[in-house]
Amino acid sequence: MSPFKGTFLAASLLAGLLVAGPARSAPAQRAAAETALMDQSTPSQPPAQRSLLSVEKPANAGKPVGLAGPEQRIALVIGNSNYQNVTQLSNPDNDAKSVAQLLNAAGFEVVLATDVSHNEMIQVVQDFSGKIADRGPNTVAMVYYAGHGVQLAGENYLVPVDARISSEPDLINGSVRLVDVMATLDAIPSRMRIAILDACRNNPFPTLNDAGRGLAIVDAPNGSIVAYSTAPGTEALDGIGDHSPYTAAFLRLAHEKNLPIEQLFKRVRLEVNNSTGGQQTPWESSSLTSDFYFFGDTAVAATKAPAQEQTVYTADNLPSHASRQAYDYVLAENSIEHYQEFIERYPNDPLCYRIRALLASLVQAKAWHNAVLANSPVAYQSFYDKFSNSPYAQSALKLAAQPKMIPL
Repeated sequence: MSPFKGTFLAASLLAGLLVAGPARSAPAQRAAAETALMDQSTPSQPPAQRSLLSVEKPANAGKPVGLAGPEQRIALVIGNSNYQNVTQLSNPDNDAKSVAQLLNAAGFEVVLATDVSHNEMIQVVQDFSGKIADRGPNTVAMVYYAGHGVQLAGENYLVPVDARISSEPDLINGSVRLVDVMATLDAIPSRMRIAILDACRNNPFPTLNDAGRGLAIVDAPNGSIVAYSTAPGTEALDGIGDHSPYTAAFLRLAHEKNLPIEQLFKRVRLEVNNSTGGQQTPWESSSLTSDFYFFGDTAVAATKAPAQEQTVYTADNLPSHASRQAYDYVLAENSIEHYQEFIERYPNDPLCYRIRALLASLVQAKAWHNAVLANSPVAYQSFYDKFSNSPYAQSALKLAAQPKMIPL
């Protein structure tokens, strides 16, 4: 069935059911999280084997857990601007401080960390995971990161301010792998995990030739949503004002009461795409099992599955012709099928140039993600054969000869 059947201005969201599961004790949860994070900095481990998460996760990790008592909210907010060895960034510190203020107003206990070193970044995540364990299974845990981010071999790395990186081992040993942060949080029973990444302004390490543009696709663990400031394989803008385009949109739109989080990020995507003239298009990976509002009837949101009602996307302040409305709709839905449908219906529209670029980037990024998940010589060679001109091609060739020792 065509995505445009009926009306292209109506979107149907995915829904899940909140089910119950057992919970570990807070001390056991904290111990597991701390062990996981400390593994990355253990000198005796060879670089290729290091991981923030090397402990076995509990059987219920990532599964929704029963609610017990009032909802708890806790957030870790990191902003890295003043890099010591690479290009400094103007806005991450400001972005982080403003996001911290918004989250405080939304009832979060906020841990704010700016311009953190590698060891400090590991420590704050470790301490944060302990706080989540203390709050219990009815906790909404959120991580916001603004700063440099790098993709290498299908993995995303968050870069501390003291990073001195000229090779792949330097990146592995001197930064923090995103998937390890997510897995560490996933190992602690909580109602929901939210990660917002306003990263990947550019690749700050010119000698790291294998680094891909932008960040790689990440599959959000069950009960989680991961929001990126820009599409896979593309770069985010730092902005010329007090905030990046992405964080500025988030700060403005998140205040609306009773706005489901998935709808919020769709609106952020539209605003950022329009404010940057199509240069930047945010995206998300969501596996939520309950709804969430930053403001409003938050207790009600906790008892609901992600919003299923049809939501109309209007273009009140935009030209009223159909292609513009269709553009906003397919951008909000952000799927390969919707982009293909737009290209078929409006092949000569000026907006089609943007959609074609987004589609090409998304197709390549998803194919690369699948190859990295398979982590086999055949998968990497197959990717190279199809996308030999892509930013991931050289990494695919190297991995075809020697796949990663630690799969994604």
